[in-house]
Amino acid sequence: PGTVTASTGDVKLGTAGKGLFVKEGSNAKQGTATLSSGTVVVANTAVTANSRIFLTAQTLGTVTAPSALTVSARVASTSFTILASQLTDTSIVAYEIFEPG
Repeated sequence: PGTVTASTGDVKLGTAGKGLFVKEGSNAKQGTATLSSGTVVVANTAVTANSRIFLTAQTLGTVTAPSALTVSARVASTSFTILASQLTDTSIVAYEIFEPG
């Protein structure tokens, strides 16, 4: 329990095939959301005003090529909004939330 801090160096995964596992669920730092008409509001109390939110299309919906994705709005401790460049997009989008250190 608690925070692990590496203050004197980097965190290194030294074995190929090993990686980072992040728990998903309500208010988690990682998850998926489904666009509707090219947008979705993701309710998530883990988001802050400084969060870096990374987006990746997982499954294409009503489009034949992935849209450009952006975080168009955020409300700290409440939600963030994902906006696609194609307004008819219904794709599933994965997100990962990081905090600057």
